[in-house]
Amino acid sequence: MNPEELKTTCAYIASELSRIETVAGTLAMIEREHYNTLNRFDHRELLEVAVEEQSAARQLGMVKHVCAELVQRVADLQKAIERQGGAGHAPAH
Repeated sequence: MNPEELKTTCAYIASELSRIETVAGTLAMIEREHYNTLNRFDHRELLEVAVEEQSAARQLGMVKHVCAELVQRVADLQKAIERQGGAGHAPAH
């Protein structure tokens, strides 16, 4: 894969990770809202569902965080590829 293809692939990966990060953040917010709503009721089954919603919100928050970290790593890769391409180095095989 040449440097231009690597840059394009990195851009695609970063874009998709950002999209996943956005979706996870939105879903986490909805789960937290569900938790808050369900937690107001004095009904055991609803409180159990609320706890599940809270757990889902935490997990989605973790997905969002991991995606943000991966986007940063891909950006670092893109910069390294650009530095190599700009320095006239041939890609290693």
